[in-house]
Formats: sequence, C-alpha cells, structure tokens
Amino acid sequence: MHTISKKQIASGKWIALQEITYLSHDNTVRTWEAAFRVRSNGAVMMIPIFPDGSVIVIRQYRPPTEGLVYEFPAGLINPGEDPVETAVRELKEETGYDGVVTYCTPSAYTSPGLSAEFIHVAMMKVDPDAQTDLKTHFDDSESIETFIVPPSQFASFLKQAEADGIRVDSKIYTWFLAHQF
Repeated sequence: MHTISKKQIASGKWIALQEITYLSHDNTVRTWEAAFRVRSNGAVMMIPIFPDGSVIVIRQYRPPTEGLVYEFPAGLINPGEDPVETAVRELKEETGYDGVVTYCTPSAYTSPGLSAEFIHVAMMKVDPDAQTDLKTHFDDSESIETFIVPPSQFASFLKQAEADGIRVDSKIYTWFLAHQF
C-alpha cells in the first residue's frame, strides 16, 4: 500500500482538496479524495484541568456544522512554534486562563478518512488561584464562550447540549467516556 500520485482538485484560502491515487492492500489502483489545510503546521488541542477535576470546555460557532459546537480549546501552530508553546498561548487567547502543559502527544490525526489534518493533544493543569486576568484575545472571526465543567456534571452537560441542539466535538465524548470506566 502506497501513494502513487496526488492531484489538486480545488483550493481555497485555508483548505485544498486532492485526489489521491494509491495502490491498495490487494494491489488494486484506487483513488480517494481528501482535504488538506493550506500552509499548515498542525494544531494543538488542550485539555485544561483544574485541581478538582473540572475541565475547561469552549463553545463557538463552526460554519461546517452550521451551529454552535462544544469543544476543547485548540489552535493552529505558528511557524517555528513548539506545540507546547502553542498550547499555552492558545489557552490564554481563547479562555483567558493560564495553564501549564503536563503532557503533549506526538501528532495524531483527527479524521484520517477525510483529512490529513493532525493535532497534538496537550494535557494542562490550571491553578485557579494563579489567574490574574481572564482577558481573552480572539482572532477576528472568533467568538468563544468558556465553560468550567465539574466531573460530576459532565454527563448532564452533554445531555443538555443535545437537548439545546448544540453540536459536540467527538473528542469531548471520548474524554467523557474514558473517564467513565
């Protein structure tokens, strides 16, 4: 199994669509369409946790879903920036909170059947007593709300999201399910 060729089908300011021709496991030449971020250095998703186990979740409008989405804070890695630096910077920009990265994963793919997009997942500790200024610094296109969700309320938080028609990023459900067992 290997790629034979890639052909760009379309491209915009942020996303490109490619047709990939590859040799499959049964030696058949096949094609696949995939989305790629243009000029991407990857992204970092943060899981910011308070000492009591509460987690920071954000809500913002995501045009592809045509609705508000609950997700963990995340952001694109700037050229020359380390994923840990990005995590600290993006947490502050999106939520106003300062945090410390305790672990950062290598690259992981978010939807490998659709896209080559990859992220790093940064576990972060947030000390509520160390917060001095919760001022956010959104990009022009961002309008983000921050929620602190205690572990005992996570299930009801997700149930209410469904009742309210708010979309939920699959990584939120993954986090929730991993903490149920």
